[in-house]
Amino acid sequence: MGRKISASGMTLCVLLGAVFLAGTGLRVGAQSGVRLSIASEQPEEKPAKPPTELPPPRSLENAPIANGEGIPDAMPISFLVALRLSQTRNLDIAQGQEVVNQFQANYSRALVSWLPNFNIGSTYSYHQGNTQKTEGNIIKANKDSLFVGGGPTLVYSVTDMIYTPLVARQTTLASRAGMQRVTQETVQTVAGAYFNLLRARRRIARVEETLEFLTSNQLAAARAKSKGLLPLVRDFVELKAKNALKSELERVRVEVLKRQEELRAGIQDLRLASAELARLLRLDPEVLLWPVEDFRYPLALPGDQWSTMQVPELINVALANRPELAENQALVQAALRRVQAARARPFLPNMIVSYNWGDFGGAPDINTVTVNGKSVTFFSASGQINHFNTRSDFDASLIWKLQNLGLGDLANMREAAALHRQTQFRQMQVQERIVAEIVQAQESVEGWRQRLEITARSLFDAKGNPTGPVFQALRLNFDRIFNDPDNSRPLEVLDSIRGLNDLLDSYGQAATEYERARFRLLIALGLPAQQIIGPEGPPPPPRESPLPIIRLDQPQ
Repeated sequence: MGRKISASGMTLCVLLGAVFLAGTGLRVGAQSGVRLSIASEQPEEKPAKPPTELPPPRSLENAPIANGEGIPDAMPISFLVALRLSQTRNLDIAQGQEVVNQFQANYSRALVSWLPNFNIGSTYSYHQGNTQKTEGNIIKANKDSLFVGGGPTLVYSVTDMIYTPLVARQTTLASRAGMQRVTQETVQTVAGAYFNLLRARRRIARVEETLEFLTSNQLAAARAKSKGLLPLVRDFVELKAKNALKSELERVRVEVLKRQEELRAGIQDLRLASAELARLLRLDPEVLLWPVEDFRYPLALPGDQWSTMQVPELINVALANRPELAENQALVQAALRRVQAARARPFLPNMIVSYNWGDFGGAPDINTVTVNGKSVTFFSASGQINHFNTRSDFDASLIWKLQNLGLGDLANMREAAALHRQTQFRQMQVQERIVAEIVQAQESVEGWRQRLEITARSLFDAKGNPTGPVFQALRLNFDRIFNDPDNSRPLEVLDSIRGLNDLLDSYGQAATEYERARFRLLIALGLPAQQIIGPEGPPPPPRESPLPIIRLDQPQ
């Protein structure tokens, strides 16, 4: 069985930015999952902000961090903590760093490719039978030889010696920019998972509030000091009020069951979102991650000032900062170096230089004896190494090569040029995609901001109290059915409760998507992830953009 706890002192000025809370209860159990209970009362504390003005940004650094007390099997987590954990625990970032290390090692190898290899060892040769003398005649000889020594050997293409380090340098720069791209993509993915967690949290609160209006047995000012709709209609049916039909009681029960099913779906979404966030952060997916920020308001994200800039200025900033552009620009330069190498290869030689020094000896020896007054020459026995002494050899060769009579070289040039043009087209695609992302992100920020304000106006009055049209209709309907049951219908109240539920859902969605759009804009601008999540936050936008607008029809 789960345990029920309450957090006193929480007054919900905006339930999901909407209704005031008298208490919040959380129950985590093996079967029941998570239960969040919300009771609505008239506000007694200071009013919330007016509906046309969003809550002012609040520092996430000072956000209250719950200690987890009374939340069984739950781990409190905040937005900035999740983003910072992604920098040290996410495997995509770790793999990206290893890719950088790989290309850095490749660049280091290319820088020393002009240095010769040093060989040291021994060579033994044994021959038995016919061989050919320098004059051309064939003789029979058995011989042995042994060389012990070593020396430097240099075999390389002059073209590769010149252009391989240039290509390696550009690919290394591309890998570093790619590492920044992977980091930003990972931060955006983690942020999206956290927003999904907040969305599920808001959904549970919204359904619990709807159930409060449907099933509560407590009297509340938000319901014109009456009970929830289900016990109220049940009482009217038992008292046989004039318009209290049993069929309407069953309709209310169906609505309650529907909301209970929706509550279970919200709990499921919360668990799924928590497990996905835990996977990205390499935490235990069985442990429920519990967001500690005030879910009633949109999160105060760092760098919100950037959303006030005009789209052309944002485009300039993005084109100057996005790591994808730097990555693709380096790949364009690497492809250009390969084109230059393909054009130079037929005209630059391949070089082979070697020098060996060591001791050399062998057998057999030539022996001369006099037999019957005549000199007889013969070889001594083989299998011996004699006259062991120093020896040195130096060889140098220059070789020009025309692959397939030059036709192969022409094909290599065309292939390298085609690959270079592909990188240029990709660069243009990236630029156009970045421009579109900036326009979309800015429109999303403004659109969701306005939708959030419109929804808030339906929930609040000018002072920020929950007395907007939807609450007014709900109170008036409860007052009518409670004070004049013979001339009112319970379904009118049910329609008002459904309207409240729909508007609370719209508010929760607008708050979440507003958060998502604002963070998406920061990523689209190419601001470094380390600055976004750092203690000082990203730098403020410039008053005047010093950057020229980059033409998209020319590759940079």
